[in-house]
Amino acid sequence: MSGDEAAVLLICIFLTLGFWGAWVRQPIKFPSAGMPRRPTRVLRLAPLVAALVLFAVLKTLSSFDVQDSAVYLTFYMLMGAAWVGVTTQLTALAGVSRRDDVIERRNGAAAIALAGAIVGITLAFAGGNIGDGPGWWVVVFSAAISTGTLYLLWLAFDNLTRINDTVTVERDPAAGVRLAGFLIAAGMLLGRGVAGDWVSAAATLRDFVVTAWPVFVLLAVAVAVERALRPTPERPSPPVGSHGMVPALTYVVAVLAYIAVIGIET
Repeated sequence: MSGDEAAVLLICIFLTLGFWGAWVRQPIKFPSAGMPRRPTRVLRLAPLVAALVLFAVLKTLSSFDVQDSAVYLTFYMLMGAAWVGVTTQLTALAGVSRRDDVIERRNGAAAIALAGAIVGITLAFAGGNIGDGPGWWVVVFSAAISTGTLYLLWLAFDNLTRINDTVTVERDPAAGVRLAGFLIAAGMLLGRGVAGDWVSAAATLRDFVVTAWPVFVLLAVAVAVERALRPTPERPSPPVGSHGMVPALTYVVAVLAYIAVIGIET
């Protein structure tokens, strides 16, 4: 490893221990406070699922000098852990807080939404690792584009539908599943947008726009679905299956189909 890579590795270790150590030190208590077990388990499993997804991408789709190197696989796994650890702190600014909504208020809908955010951010980061590039800074540049756009889309989604209030105030589990599905699908599409061999920053931005523009179609569909399925006085507790899982899976499957058509790399 070069000197700058060693320095980045030390920073990633520090950030990983800091943010994920806090995650462990603030455990989510089981239903003694009225929170169902299933959303809690979903949130607890989300980091593991995210780590497995990132490892699979690094092992099969990353640069050739990363795939077969235990040192560089560890390097980018730690970078991913640090990236997700740092950027998930912004979920509170987006409108859903692990500390306030999950730990203190025992909100199961918020737990599901945050699990989706963790996986979605990981997918956005993973896309920056796909293809050959000259160094770690390419991954950071690409991941910054995809992750930043993911958060902007989340804010736009909330401004158009107030889905965060449906999750955090009304505690609607189906809305939590829909938001999770949207974030996972958007993260996957945005990650695909920054995937591919590195040419230049300008080329990466151009390819991102050309490839990831359907994310706005996804946003428009999600907004329409949210307005149709959110709770009403006549239907205060919509069923999670038809009003949560079905639209969430539809978002994810639609993005997977799009990626299958255009290919994983540019």
